[in-house]
Amino acid sequence: MTKALITGAGSGIGAAIARAFDKRGYSLVLVDRDATALDALAATLGAAPEKIICDLASRDNVELLCERLRSDLADLDILVNNAGIIVPGAVADLDQAALDLHLEINLRTPIRLMRAAAPQMIARRNGAMVSTVSLGGIISLKDSAIYSASKFGLRGFICGFHQELAPLGVKVSGVYPAAVDTPMLLHEATHGGSVLNFVDKVMTPEDIAEATLKAIDTGLLEVYSPWSASLTSRFFGSFPWMIRPLLPVMEKLGEQGRRKFLAAKGLSAQ
Repeated sequence: MTKALITGAGSGIGAAIARAFDKRGYSLVLVDRDATALDALAATLGAAPEKIICDLASRDNVELLCERLRSDLADLDILVNNAGIIVPGAVADLDQAALDLHLEINLRTPIRLMRAAAPQMIARRNGAMVSTVSLGGIISLKDSAIYSASKFGLRGFICGFHQELAPLGVKVSGVYPAAVDTPMLLHEATHGGSVLNFVDKVMTPEDIAEATLKAIDTGLLEVYSPWSASLTSRFFGSFPWMIRPLLPVMEKLGEQGRRKFLAAKGLSAQ
């Protein structure tokens, strides 16, 4: 039976991925810091998962998880690095703790977990590692600079690691969602996050779960959801100097989208 580990599995995208994997009959190892959320998710699945409570911001906690990947989870077939964090705000307004948290959870921890899982997959010449990155790893915008720095770094690692492991039979992929209807997006919408999240269609967690399955099945280096949003982000990623002159127009469109998003949830825009 295919065994898959998912970080940040307690809610949002991670929970949707877990449900999609459960439908495929995968044996699940669910990782989150919230035991209550994991219990609630487990109750909705067809088969009982293994649950691991782990704070991915703690290097000691992550090292314990890495040790398990090298020992009793050495038979792992799929690793999904889904956990992530964003604290919106101008760089000058964020404290050092916020900076460190972005780099720890969004960049350092996924690299450590992939590095720990790789030797066993290489030995079997089989396996897949997929990371939920973000279009923020393609284009960097104001008030998201630290978040984008962590996601740019993760994208860079995935690109190089993909080249190393592809000849050895191991798939390494990144999934690049646009805005996704999760608690994290709602927090951004109500706490000063970038309105540019709402320029394009807001995706569902199930959309990203489908993209994750596509990455596992195909081994593609990059899977975008939606694909249309990738065209805009990759264009501006190639010509970043164009962002600032066009920002007022983009922000106006994004604010309209933010208001529609909040209205659909019965909330008023601030």
